[in-house]
Amino acid sequence: MCYRAFRYIKASICIMIASGIISACCPGLFTYNGNKVTQQNRMIPLKPGEQQDVWKTNELSVTYQYQMTPEALKITGTTDLVGGFKLGFSQIHRLSVYLLFLDKQGIVIESPLIYSAGMERSIDTIPMNFERTIPVPEGTQAISFAYDGALTDGGSEDSTSCNIGYSPSKP
Repeated sequence: MCYRAFRYIKASICIMIASGIISACCPGLFTYNGNKVTQQNRMIPLKPGEQQDVWKTNELSVTYQYQMTPEALKITGTTDLVGGFKLGFSQIHRLSVYLLFLDKQGIVIESPLIYSAGMERSIDTIPMNFERTIPVPEGTQAISFAYDGALTDGGSEDSTSCNIGYSPSKP
């Protein structure tokens, strides 16, 4: 019995060390950093002062307002599911929305999380608001958004689920 517990602990420690080494050696593995936004209509050029608009895919919209300062970008907004994704599902299993800082070629410099929901949150509680002040990385020319999520139509055994997402292209 004790030997089994020791093997389990040893295996767990090895897995944690391996995942730490992988994430340290490949920093872009768990972020969008280094990926490229290829669609021009998905890139939002940064302009001084207050700006507002809507960034939208066929699954999700981000209505945002930002104010650019020399030190940071203050961004507020609302994330909302659109069309059948709003009407056809009752719960958000998970949803993560990221702000992408882009260079002049559309390469992601940084990708901070700006909104997160989960734990079977009811879709009735949307829209989902966010407010962040984020330092602007050097070389940033534009912003965009990325998201990843899963929706369900209930908690029963025969429930339907759907993964949604938009992310920049890998190099």
